[in-house]
Amino acid sequence: MRNGQIIATMVGFFAATALPSGCGSDHQSRSHRNDDLIDHDSPLDPIDVPEQCTVSASCEDGDRCTENRCIAFGCVAIPIPSEECCDATILFEEDFDGAVDPEVELTNLNEAAGWNVVEDEHTPSAPNALYFGDPIARSYDKGQQVAGSVTLPPLKLPREKEAVLSMRLFAKIEPTLEYDLFWVEADVVLDTTVTETVRLLSKRDLPYTAFLDYALIDVPLAGLSGKEIVLRLRFDTLDGNSNAFEGVYVDDLKVEALCPIPLPCLEDADCDTGDQCVASACSEIGCVVTDICVDEEPTPCGGPDSPLDCCVADADCDDGDPRTLDVCDGATCVNNPNPDACSDDASCDDGEACTVDTCLADTATCAHSGVIGEGCCVPGEVAIADFDNESLQGIFVTDNFETGIFWRADKTRSTSGEYALYCGDPVSQTYASDVRVKSSATTRPLSIPKGGLTTLELDLFKATRTARNWDVFQVFALRDGALFPLWSSRDLTDGTTSGAWQHLSISLGGYAGSDLQLRFVFDSVDAVSAPFEGTYLDSLELVTRCR
Repeated sequence: MRNGQIIATMVGFFAATALPSGCGSDHQSRSHRNDDLIDHDSPLDPIDVPEQCTVSASCEDGDRCTENRCIAFGCVAIPIPSEECCDATILFEEDFDGAVDPEVELTNLNEAAGWNVVEDEHTPSAPNALYFGDPIARSYDKGQQVAGSVTLPPLKLPREKEAVLSMRLFAKIEPTLEYDLFWVEADVVLDTTVTETVRLLSKRDLPYTAFLDYALIDVPLAGLSGKEIVLRLRFDTLDGNSNAFEGVYVDDLKVEALCPIPLPCLEDADCDTGDQCVASACSEIGCVVTDICVDEEPTPCGGPDSPLDCCVADADCDDGDPRTLDVCDGATCVNNPNPDACSDDASCDDGEACTVDTCLADTATCAHSGVIGEGCCVPGEVAIADFDNESLQGIFVTDNFETGIFWRADKTRSTSGEYALYCGDPVSQTYASDVRVKSSATTRPLSIPKGGLTTLELDLFKATRTARNWDVFQVFALRDGALFPLWSSRDLTDGTTSGAWQHLSISLGGYAGSDLQLRFVFDSVDAVSAPFEGTYLDSLELVTRCR
């Protein structure tokens, strides 16, 4: 995942009064219930709360060079590319006056004439320039075809800015457009593979002044924003005739990321690019955008307050013992004896004709998938819990660190009936705490049908910090004392459901014919001082399909 500019001054919810659990309607948030200023004309007073907002007005940083928006509960400062606010960023430059960048590749068709660095007192930045021709004779008239290319190092162009290749060019070549061609092209690279080659400049695009003296040439890199490219300058006579000309001089090569030219707009929706990595807004001068993706997700491990046996993925917990099941539970490693360890398919035989028993080669564990066919599969739905009547309906809850913040039935949000399962404080309606918060909710034992494909269906609302390795929500299967990972909020774009309920359908296809429990875990990973709302679950059920 590219880095966004997430500013540190945010705004959270303030409770006007302490309310008892269960106040308000089933679909309203607490901001509606306690007359929070967030829905009125008066602005909220800003407080120092990292990575939290609910409306864009809360994100205003007073900087005239930014538009500020609240996106996925995080404030984003979007640069305004006005003349006084935006500086060009140099991505590559070469003036050929010193040691040439070793990544610049000069390639020639033959030794008769080609690209070389030569002295040229006429260049605007003496003493040297890059020259195509015979550097001694200062001509490319060799009685044969001559050609060559200048390849620049790979460049990753920024997504939010326009880029341009500029150079000083003196084309002392045949003036006709059919021969002695000069052009600029770009290879578009994806995962080290060239996916297309785009011609950016042709001989016919050169100004007349470039045939008389050094001219400043700008080559817009239009349509290549956000892509990795390799730029190439090429010259080719195509034949050996009529070549009694001096050659091509190039100097002061530069690739710059400039201020974008904003598109006109009336509202933010006019500027939406459809790219999840781009935040956009409508400013006074038009559409402005910025990149909000990060190249690498931050990790909570390694810090002074990181959990013991800290992890961000199951692979971090591998103890090298195939007899154990290694799981990252929230942000803490758990290594349990693996009840499904196997050596081959035969060792996984459960004696049931309606399951296909397989020893998975990559994990050396058994999987049991249900047969879809007559006599084996019965479609159906089994309700687990909807939490109505303020009941946990057989779900067992733990408060791992005795913070008083744990899973409980709550009336603030729901998708069916009045209640949902909520991990947080029902009075403040947040999970803010001066210590780490972790709570699990475990179902009663459930029998997974032997035939068909069974899925766990549930609704999730997660309003937390937007860093995916903090405030982690996970779903596990619990069987024979071991945890089997099924789903993690780390798979969400920013670790949240972006202010809306999201339906999850989680396959239990490897557990056909098994008796197991389902465990839902929320782990803040560290102390949370900001008033984020928290995580809700609703409408839990098992659904078996026969096709």
